[in-house]
Amino acid sequence: MVRALFVFLGLSFNFVFSAQTCTDFPILSKAIENKTKMCPLAMVNDLVQLHESIQEIHPSPFLYISDTIYYEAYKKALFAASTEKTVLEFAEIVSEFTHGIKDSHTNFNPRDILLRSNRKKPIVPFYLKEIDGKYYLEKIVNESLPLGSEILDINGFKSDSLFSLSKNYCFREGDALVPLSEIASKMTGIVFNLYNRDSKINFKYVIQSGDTVVKSCKTIPVKKMMRLSNWYESDELAHFFDKNNVAVLTIKSFEPRNLAKYKKQIDFIFQEIERRNCKNIVIDLRDNRGGLILAQEYLISYLNVKKRNQQMNYLYKRSKFDRFSLLPFYQRWQFQKRARIVYPRGIISKEYDFFQSPLGSVKTILYDYLPKNQLNKMYQGECKLVINGFSMSASAMFASWFRDTNRGEIVGTPCMGSMSGTFGNSATIRLSNSQFSIMISTLKFTPTHFDKIQLQPIQPDVLIQKQVSDIIQKSDPVFKYLGVIKP
Repeated sequence: MVRALFVFLGLSFNFVFSAQTCTDFPILSKAIENKTKMCPLAMVNDLVQLHESIQEIHPSPFLYISDTIYYEAYKKALFAASTEKTVLEFAEIVSEFTHGIKDSHTNFNPRDILLRSNRKKPIVPFYLKEIDGKYYLEKIVNESLPLGSEILDINGFKSDSLFSLSKNYCFREGDALVPLSEIASKMTGIVFNLYNRDSKINFKYVIQSGDTVVKSCKTIPVKKMMRLSNWYESDELAHFFDKNNVAVLTIKSFEPRNLAKYKKQIDFIFQEIERRNCKNIVIDLRDNRGGLILAQEYLISYLNVKKRNQQMNYLYKRSKFDRFSLLPFYQRWQFQKRARIVYPRGIISKEYDFFQSPLGSVKTILYDYLPKNQLNKMYQGECKLVINGFSMSASAMFASWFRDTNRGEIVGTPCMGSMSGTFGNSATIRLSNSQFSIMISTLKFTPTHFDKIQLQPIQPDVLIQKQVSDIIQKSDPVFKYLGVIKP
């Protein structure tokens, strides 16, 4: 607290001490509803902790922005915290500073605050889709309103203002700004429910006749939000064959609950593709937020017709949050034992040298190998890839490989990532006063043949965006373009 006090006084010397009407340690389950204000020194203390944690953990916080821009953003955040703020006002300050690094793996998700708020709070999960400057209902719990309706207002929150606020809470990767609209679509319901304090939730919308209607929607308590079976995709991996014998493989996550089972599923799917003699496959990575590099590389092993090695530089920073430090005791002991046996040969020896280096050390290790699958099979046919704004991390790296090897056509919308790799392996810290959870990258993956960092997102060869008619008809414009018909 003392260090925060000096920083604070250096920035806001006109601060006048008076009777305290704020709190240093808000209880999130009550503070949001009661609009409890946080004390300046408490917020500054959290910002100092956040700044020092980024410097301690992040391997390259100035990769996408200059140190000047970073420190200007830090000063701006400290100055904004120099007067009492509600918990949500402080959340906006933290979000702006954290996401200013332009690293999608260093982020602050407002959903965490909502889930830790009053568990009985009534909410209505929904998505708003921005199309030509208007906002349409893309999804809502229990389909209590007609999908595709133009939403004007929700409990006094204008749709454009709500969407703008949601964008401010969105993570971003480099200059991938176009995907922000897609991410904000799925953030609008979370942000509204976080800020809304009314138990009754009214939607003001336009019906097809052009008339304006106000309707109250049935709510659910916060505690049921993560248990909505019809809201969140339950299958991380699924496939089907359409009437033209096109294989469609949908992967919602590269972070399977069981990697061995995931590999067996991939094996089975490609065995089926071979048995059916499929000439075309579609890989759908929309809404795939990434996961394990090993999982996406296993998929690559079936498609790598040029037999190109994966050559990837891993940029590590030694800290108590790096992936070696966070290994369970027995696994860490095994790692050190194996490394000592083969030292100084092999990649594991380079990893061991990094593990033995002092905290704060930064080291780049080259991983160079040919991905292989358990069946030693290779699919030689045509392939198409589908991406969107939520395709990020490992799925963006897959898209980069797919484009770089000219493996096939990419369809959809720009993804949240560039051709030159991504950050990853986020560690979680909790700010001492506000108790906000912040994710901070511990690792940077960069393909060796990219000597310059690219900031622009990977663009599809064919841009296909959802229209209002697609929402109303519940049709998939990408599958429509590809001629894919679900059985």
